[in-house]
Amino acid sequence: MKKNRILLHSIMASTLVLPLLPVIPAQAAPSENAKSNGSSHVNKTKPVAKGQAKKRLENFVDAKATKNTKSLFAYLQDIRGKHVLFGHQHATDEGLTLTGSGAFESEVKNSVGDYPAVFGWDTLSLEGKEKPGVANDPVQSSANLAKSMKEAHEHGGIIALSTHFPNFVTGGSFNDTGGSVVENILPGGSKHAEFNAFLDHIANFANGLKDDDGELIPVLFRPFHEQNGGWFWWGAKTTTTSQYVELYRYTVEYLRDKKNVHNFLYVYSPNGTFGGNEDSYLTTYPGDDYVDILGMDQYDNQANPGTESFLKNLVNDLGMISRLADSKGKIATFSEFGYSPQGMKTTGNGDLKWFTRLIDAIKADPDAKRISYMQTWANFALNGNLFVPYNDAPNGLGDHELLPDFADFYNDPYTSFLNEVEGVYNYKVKADKESPFMHVVSPTASSTVTAAETTIRARVLNQKTDKVVYIDPVSQKEVPMSLDSDGYYSAQWFPAAEFNGKSADITVKSYSADGAVQEQSVKIFVKVPEISIKKLTFDRDMEGAKNNGTYPESITSTLSHTVLGEDGKLKINVQGLNHEDTWQELKLELPAISEAVNLSDVKRVKFDILLPASAAGQNTDASIRGLVMLPPDWDTKYGLAATEEKLSDLESVTLEGAEFVKYPVTIDLNDPAKSSSATSFALSLVGNGLGFDGAVYVDNIEFLSTYAEASQDPSLVDDFEAYQGDNAALGTKWVHAGGDATAVSLNGSNESGGMYGLKFDYTLGGSGYAGITKSLGGVDWSGANKLKFWLVPDGKKQKMVVQLRVDGISYEAYPSLEGTTPHWEEIHFSEFKVAPWDTANIGKTLNKISLKNVQDFAIYVNSVDGATLSSSLYLDDIKAINDGTGGVPNGGTGSGSTPEHPGILYDFESDVQGWGVEQNQANAAIPSVTSSAATSGSKSLASSFDLTKAGGFELTKVQDADFSAVDRISAKVKLSSGTANVRLYIKTGSNWEWHDSGVVAVDSSEFKTLMITLDPAWSLGSVNSVGIKVEPTSGNGTAEVYVDEVTLTDN
Repeated sequence: MKKNRILLHSIMASTLVLPLLPVIPAQAAPSENAKSNGSSHVNKTKPVAKGQAKKRLENFVDAKATKNTKSLFAYLQDIRGKHVLFGHQHATDEGLTLTGSGAFESEVKNSVGDYPAVFGWDTLSLEGKEKPGVANDPVQSSANLAKSMKEAHEHGGIIALSTHFPNFVTGGSFNDTGGSVVENILPGGSKHAEFNAFLDHIANFANGLKDDDGELIPVLFRPFHEQNGGWFWWGAKTTTTSQYVELYRYTVEYLRDKKNVHNFLYVYSPNGTFGGNEDSYLTTYPGDDYVDILGMDQYDNQANPGTESFLKNLVNDLGMISRLADSKGKIATFSEFGYSPQGMKTTGNGDLKWFTRLIDAIKADPDAKRISYMQTWANFALNGNLFVPYNDAPNGLGDHELLPDFADFYNDPYTSFLNEVEGVYNYKVKADKESPFMHVVSPTASSTVTAAETTIRARVLNQKTDKVVYIDPVSQKEVPMSLDSDGYYSAQWFPAAEFNGKSADITVKSYSADGAVQEQSVKIFVKVPEISIKKLTFDRDMEGAKNNGTYPESITSTLSHTVLGEDGKLKINVQGLNHEDTWQELKLELPAISEAVNLSDVKRVKFDILLPASAAGQNTDASIRGLVMLPPDWDTKYGLAATEEKLSDLESVTLEGAEFVKYPVTIDLNDPAKSSSATSFALSLVGNGLGFDGAVYVDNIEFLSTYAEASQDPSLVDDFEAYQGDNAALGTKWVHAGGDATAVSLNGSNESGGMYGLKFDYTLGGSGYAGITKSLGGVDWSGANKLKFWLVPDGKKQKMVVQLRVDGISYEAYPSLEGTTPHWEEIHFSEFKVAPWDTANIGKTLNKISLKNVQDFAIYVNSVDGATLSSSLYLDDIKAINDGTGGVPNGGTGSGSTPEHPGILYDFESDVQGWGVEQNQANAAIPSVTSSAATSGSKSLASSFDLTKAGGFELTKVQDADFSAVDRISAKVKLSSGTANVRLYIKTGSNWEWHDSGVVAVDSSEFKTLMITLDPAWSLGSVNSVGIKVEPTSGNGTAEVYVDEVTLTDN
């Protein structure tokens, strides 16, 4: 049908036959622009007439999709290249011109005379966090949303549902990126049940979303969008590519296969730009079996909208997506767009022709124009969430300044609104047969295994399976996997010690009944605190143990196997232990253990000892310790300093009526070279002050591999050594930050030290910039003043941008890329300025308060003069440092907010400047300004005191100050009579640590100079007070102390 349905309803012509249409409630009058041009449109859609439906075969994510869902797919596919549908989020429940009457109303309708073709909502409505949901009432929220969607569907609209899932770990919102959410909600994760419960809510809603005939209403379902950004918990900064892929797949499989949701078309929607690069676009693609619609989200820039570069890059990306959709049998769409992420300004927008310039650019490209719909965001509010221009808005707003252009956009023959949506559900479509598919669900590629037992899970689809196995990484033998209650083939894997601290490849194979084999391998990292390699339990024999004698020789021992308390043990029969001996060694060896255990993998040994409770006699200090030696090295005695325990501190146990003390021993072997060369294993028990003849029992000698993460240096961004040479692991931390194509890899030729540095490959194309970023998680750099890193520039003379996101604000510095000489780059934090696009924060500077929360580090290269090229930079050892020169403001305002500079700090020419008396044991008077003595100007600070009171007093100034930019503080002091020992002091840091000049003898003859040389280790950025301590040493009666020229100096 033609545009402006309201106008068409008034036309009565015998040749025009209109179908029955639902009654449309009265709305605010459409804009004059819309009215005057409404009749100029021709019919753009040739609907499929009933009885003449096409017969076609399409490949769907869901082969069991409802007939209307399949028809919607065909419709969207068929309109591509003919026209594009316009969509609006919260079209009927958010808007400045909506009356709230309960009628079917829309800001778009009020602006141009027709509704959008696509009506969008979000799962936030199901939670009651957005309209038409109701807070804290999920049942009513679901009912309200179903009612709104059904109404839009009955009017002929197409329904879309996006997702903003809550943070299932922290309980926060979708933009709370803490808690490693994806890791915890996938199968086996600690919050998996909570995630399933939310998906159940979506499924129940979808399965209840029906029209009056009981038919399920199709939905364009867009989960986990903009995943290549860092602002959502499912984004690239906190979620690896493989985790995202499995999250998307799991969501589809759970809804489709477990909850029988069959009215969804699944939309893949990363955030642009991609520089027209398919590989960049498909980075997180879950696969053709999981996506029906290829989309993208992209917003312009409010500060500089409608630039040729933006339009060119957008068209380039949309064209790429359309071509990709053609090759995959998918639908292409522009799933979310807008004037800017903040929408339009109320007034003062930079491009008043933005909508028409946008559609003109899209429709001018033969590929880009082949998108099926383009949906903008909701009109939540002015100045921050305004995406559709309003018409005749209340409260004096009137018409928005982009309304005429939006009307022209509406009147463009290529755009379609609700009146032109016809024949959507008239297609007869058959779902193509699904191909077999298998994927490893857990562990995900490049993930880290931290448990000694890990579940391997795989999902096999569309296949009659004969068997599923995984390949043991050590033996390379097939290990059977069994089908579990959740529909996964699973098996337990126990990582071998040889992989601990390294990587392992897990390969899963699925054999079908017809002999076909599907296979997938994932590389994972093994970081298990303890892996048991072998445990000697002595249940049957002595396990090859050998008696190596005793020390001193007055002690004798024999070995035998025994059973005590129904448990096999190694028994040492001992004679000659004397309370007076301080080194009583019982020596054992396992000479053949290297045949069963690779001793180079052993990082820890544990064993249990039982001693008679009477072994200590009356000696309360009697003790026992365990030792390990690795022959041929007999000299290194592991455990010597760490294992000694008093028998009186050990646990008492009773076995077969006898009293014992239990001594568990843990010994770490921390010399890898000696472990690698070991040919045998020896252990000793060393008593001190034991006295008995009898048995000692040894049990449970266990050899373990261990892994402990090195302590994290919060000042270190990266030295690129922790990735074990694996580029996939590097790629989980350093991710694309936007713009044209980028790639990261480890490089062993351009590093500053160690094994590896970072190679950053970038392309400058349609976007004009390319970047990578690493999340730091909010580290504290308040003690640093510079960023330092090793840089090998490429000499291309483009603009390098180093960006820090600190306390929510992005700051940038711009090192030169001139030349190709490797060098250390040092950038003082004072050189970082707020990113020019962040106009709300321009002028702010990094300070010690904000630097307590350094969130992200990013590197960009920006094109200079429109240059297009590909090149590489190399970086290494990126770190925040403190070189002792200070210069970083403390933050806040007033005293102490910035570093003090050299000069006189207090001169007392006009007042006492806040100085007072403390610790007063000499009857000191409140200080005042006097002209009786001075060294600078005509006045000084004075206080009278009793010369006979040796306890003295302090003159002090309590006030926050920053002395980080100076090297010394001094003061000049004189008495009117008598003598005193005087010190200049400062108190710093959270504990008010005292630092002083040392004692200086002061009398009435002259001003004496007191000086403190400042040490950067004293927390000089946090000086709490400055003072003079006076301790009288001679004299009678009252005297005055004079203080002048409290001065700061540097070197």
